[in-house]
Amino acid sequence: MKKLSYLILVLMLASCAPKTKPEVQQPAPRPSWVQQRPIEPGYYTGIGVVRKNNGGFDHLEQAKKNAFNDLVSQIQVTVQANSIQSQLERNREFSDEFRSFTRLSSNVAIEDYELVDSWQNETEYWVYYRLSIASFREQKERRMRVAIDQSVDAMGRAKRAEQAGNLMEAYDFYFRALEAVKAYVGEPLRYENAGSQQFLGNDLLTAINQLSRNIAIRVNVSNVKTRVGMALAEELVISVAYPRVNGKPAANFPLKIHFTQGAGTIIGNTVTDENGLCRIRIANITARDALQELLIEPDLEGLLANDRSRQLWLKVIDPQSLPREKVIIEVSRPVLHVLGNEQQFGNKRQVEVLQGAAKQRLSKEGIRFSERSEAVDYRLIIESNTRQGSVANGMYTALLDVKIVLIDAQGNEKYAQTLSGIRGVQLDYPRAAEAAYRRAAEDLELSVIPKMLNVIYNL
Repeated sequence: MKKLSYLILVLMLASCAPKTKPEVQQPAPRPSWVQQRPIEPGYYTGIGVVRKNNGGFDHLEQAKKNAFNDLVSQIQVTVQANSIQSQLERNREFSDEFRSFTRLSSNVAIEDYELVDSWQNETEYWVYYRLSIASFREQKERRMRVAIDQSVDAMGRAKRAEQAGNLMEAYDFYFRALEAVKAYVGEPLRYENAGSQQFLGNDLLTAINQLSRNIAIRVNVSNVKTRVGMALAEELVISVAYPRVNGKPAANFPLKIHFTQGAGTIIGNTVTDENGLCRIRIANITARDALQELLIEPDLEGLLANDRSRQLWLKVIDPQSLPREKVIIEVSRPVLHVLGNEQQFGNKRQVEVLQGAAKQRLSKEGIRFSERSEAVDYRLIIESNTRQGSVANGMYTALLDVKIVLIDAQGNEKYAQTLSGIRGVQLDYPRAAEAAYRRAAEDLELSVIPKMLNVIYNL
């Protein structure tokens, strides 16, 4: 009993004893590398810092990313002589996309960077990484050698395909060869060929442009004649062969056929068949230029139809090396003969208002006119007459009816339009008729003629 009383007394005294506050851990003082950027001989260093978010851990990864970017920014990237980039920059305008590859080469081989230290307080998180310069250069050289071997292998396959006349396969392997070394376009890329050291970039650019120069494109006609809105009578037969002299037909080769001056509707296949041929027709000439030009050239985008990610490599092909053929199209304008019978209350008018308005608008659109009805493309017939309308409050109303018909050289009606009851109001019937004709002339120019032109020009 005494023991129990003693135990109770001890517990009561313990509960009444003052409680001590837990000790608050103070953050470590800022290390020297936070206060001043460290310089370590033989190393690239990267410092990353972020502000902490509300209880998450995103700041850890973001600080590491910032440190990595800081480390990479210290690696100097220079474009060396005899590199792919240096060759292209000497010859023509260079793409920013290629320059991004030279920056890519600076971090493509970064593997063994190491965490040196980290520090944080309530609001900031800092991290310190470093990378051995010697290790980085060794890694980059090792990876570059692998890329060069892959590129050389693809170039060899391209040349074998070229010798066999398989142009699409040859281009494909040349692009693969370039893709293999895309991270090193600023490097000279030395490799051994036939016992001697050569520069891979030079050889690749020379080979792919020589392939382009050796392609022959030919077309069966070089100059044709037609009229606006009409089809070309001749079928255009285009052949592609390789090499240019005594070449074999190039099958499945894509062509780009387009107007460089003028416009028209092109129909037909633009990829060569097994005989290296493609056949097209110009179904309609829609432009009104007297001289128009059709250009036939390799479809570079079509070369990469199955792999759009490599389109950038099309820029290594010198535009001057590509074969091109032109077809000049001489375009004559349509000729119309206009017939009119404009009447006023049953009597022939002395001034043919509607014919004059039609000719003025049509001539602006490239239409020529003939006073003879023979050997013209179209005949335009305009018939009109006014009739008396009501009289109210001393004002007279005339109503005009107009019929317009367009007939082609074969006698077929191509367009017809009737305008009925066009009103003219004036102090007497003759002046009312004049007002009605003026309104009809406006309708003719603004509404009827544009529709007729669509028929003439086959739009």
